[in-house]
Amino acid sequence: MKRQIKFTVGNVSEGYKTIEIFIKGGEVSYKILRSGLLDVDKKFSSAQMSEAWFKELDALEIFSWEKNYSADVFDGVQWELMIKEGGQIYHWHGSNAYPENFERFLDWLDALAPELELVNRRRLERVTLNYFEECLTLDRRDKTLTLNKKNSRHTYDAGEDIKKIFDTAQSFFDGLEVEDDDINYSARANFEIVRHDKSVETFETPYTENFLPGLNDFIEVIQALADDLTAEIFSPSPAEVVPPQGKLILCKVQFKGSYKHYTYQSDDETLAVGDVVDVPVGKNNDINQARIVEIGYFDDYEAPFPIDRIKKIIGKHIADDFDDY
Repeated sequence: MKRQIKFTVGNVSEGYKTIEIFIKGGEVSYKILRSGLLDVDKKFSSAQMSEAWFKELDALEIFSWEKNYSADVFDGVQWELMIKEGGQIYHWHGSNAYPENFERFLDWLDALAPELELVNRRRLERVTLNYFEECLTLDRRDKTLTLNKKNSRHTYDAGEDIKKIFDTAQSFFDGLEVEDDDINYSARANFEIVRHDKSVETFETPYTENFLPGLNDFIEVIQALADDLTAEIFSPSPAEVVPPQGKLILCKVQFKGSYKHYTYQSDDETLAVGDVVDVPVGKNNDINQARIVEIGYFDDYEAPFPIDRIKKIIGKHIADDFDDY
């Protein structure tokens, strides 16, 4: 059977990418166009693909997709798919909206033509977390969550929830800054993450929200799938950090509606990550509120800025108008 597939994705401001695929029996050839122009070689490329790759296209059940997917968003991303088969031509298109298994379709195309970069090279594909005698593994391709405990093994089919889980994982790991520490915490975890470009990253860190901001969000989205299990890995030990005597206390804070972190100093040893505090802002030192996302203790010479340029936290915010922060 002959099949011709043409897929285009992009937008006006950044341009469009197009791949045309020709399948005849077990032979595959394709060409790439960018904003309507043939790619560098200006010719078809041939590829030897596995039987599993051919079967995956049928498993996607594209012919059951809706003809049109759209969301009321300005600009964004538009896409169009055409399949010619048996003398018939079928069309699907969308704007900022996609079929449920659209990511799997992009993976299928990426296996043939990775040079088109339809999939983020830094996308997480596999995450492994070891904590005490437990091991948690997330696998995007298999759509599974596996928890190995000392005397048992539990595997969950995440289905289409795998995208939500990995979106949360991506945000957590991409924003993570792991630094060497000289504090001896027994509650430590080992992480291994595998990205789409096949790079592997491993690191060890104290397993607490103090050292890993965003850890709770990452764990909660996983536990929602495995809500029938109790495990140490779902309960990161709270870190009761006692400030070393004579150390400078520096707090990173985040204002409501902002993703940036700002550094303030404090003399209050009772402050903890998660506290909402009053801080001076701007040239006029207007009082605003922010949430503490990280606390560190430094000698004066270790401060990231001159101490006289680091403003001080006024104190904990005691009003109740920040409960929805």
